[in-house]
Amino acid sequence: MEVPREMKLRYLDHRKNDLEKSVIYVDQNNFQALENIGHQLKGNGLTFGHPELSHIGRELEESAKFKNLSLVLEVLEKFSLWVYQHPS
Repeated sequence: MEVPREMKLRYLDHRKNDLEKSVIYVDQNNFQALENIGHQLKGNGLTFGHPELSHIGRELEESAKFKNLSLVLEVLEKFSLWVYQHPS
């Protein structure tokens, strides 16, 4: 089943919001919230045709689970690049 374009665009807007929230969560050392965002990305990236985002989500979830701040920052850099390569 093809996902309608409008839904894809809304999905991309939500990922920008996730990125913005992730930056705040890093400042707050809120690893649980980062883990949750990673889990969501991992689960829904494929649904919307973005397997690379699922991979980023898996990395974010794992790095946040182990409270590895340096790895979280690396993954968020990948996430940022992904978001801005897919403008809505």
